Amino acid sequence: MLSRHLPEDVVTEILSTLPVKSLMRFKSVSKAWYALIRNPHFITKHHTSAISDHNRNHCRRVILERYRAIDTPRFSMHSNDTLEFSGDIHLIPQLFSEDVTPVLFIGSCNGIVCAVGISAERFHFGPDPDRAWEIGLWNPATRESKRLPFVPRPPDFVPFPPDFRVPSYDFGFGIDLNTNDFKVVKITCFYSPRHYQVEVYNLTTDSWRVIDASLNSADFIKTSNFPSYLNGFCYWLNFPRRCDREHNLLLSFDMSNEMFREIMLPHDDVGSPADIAIINDSVAVIFPTYSISSRNDVGISMEYEIWVMNESIVECSWTKLFTIAVPSRPLQFRDDGLIVLNGGHCVSDKCLVLFDPRTGELKNLPIYDEGSEMFKLVSYRESLVLVNGWRNVLEQQYT
Repeated sequence: MLSRHLPEDVVTEILSTLPVKSLMRFKSVSKAWYALIRNPHFITKHHTSAISDHNRNHCRRVILERYRAIDTPRFSMHSNDTLEFSGDIHLIPQLFSEDVTPVLFIGSCNGIVCAVGISAERFHFGPDPDRAWEIGLWNPATRESKRLPFVPRPPDFVPFPPDFRVPSYDFGFGIDLNTNDFKVVKITCFYSPRHYQVEVYNLTTDSWRVIDASLNSADFIKTSNFPSYLNGFCYWLNFPRRCDREHNLLLSFDMSNEMFREIMLPHDDVGSPADIAIINDSVAVIFPTYSISSRNDVGISMEYEIWVMNESIVECSWTKLFTIAVPSRPLQFRDDGLIVLNGGHCVSDKCLVLFDPRTGELKNLPIYDEGSEMFKLVSYRESLVLVNGWRNVLEQQYT
């Protein structure tokens, strides 16, 4: 028994409902509690409790990145509902080198956050620009992190032309639902000769593999600014570069069988898509549109149409969900249906804004622009999932 007063199963049930922060402290209570909290069955039980309806928002946290073009980015933790400040995060140099700016959040899955750090100096002036990209996995709740191994490039391949200023890399992150293994997808566009190469990283093996993807080298693939993983699939936008195909596409990747699939987007009359997001457990595409503004100081303003995918066994269709009729860029689509905007429409005291697309209501959030700042948000659900030693956890889970 773990307690002299309670049966072991009762103690396990109680502990499985507690926050990760408390459990991390309780690991030092006894060897038995330490073993229990690291037990793969307990980790699964705790995660199941965290994603239940009554804990859905309580166990969520938000990481805010604020940065300027040449400054080191700053990170902070916030509550999920009001974005109330919880504390600073020293992600650099914990996960990345000190010359990294900015950091791109690829997404979060089961409490693990995947981020990519970019060193502009090494990219533009270093002898090996490929090493300017650093990829890390991080559990913010347990503060455990892991930098992924570097993959050397063949000497006869050029990942981008010398005068190319935008790196030709695209990323995805999620979990293989068949094996429960976390995977990172890296798509590299080589220019000499021009082709795409797709590599997949497995957390259990801590290694990369090149897979046969057969992506069309004439197309342009774009990583989303929002997390774009859902139920075992990662998604990217795919723009044609050939005259024989006029439609933009959605590109999906099955994390289990590691195969790509092209999905037709809404008719081109809607416009050209700008981004992908996951909204209410559905894949959504964001289309920027222009309209006559009702404000006296602005003639034409940008709005955003949100379309969601309705997937069936036969085909995929699209439905317009709503329009963000505020000239501010969306930063986060929340589980409760609210949207965090960058507040660019504010004339003074620029701050982030919470927007309700159902009522059109706007509410200022306690995060202010301190001068030409850019913001990025990523939410995650607290968990005990291990970044290091995940292979051992899975092996124990099935024994």
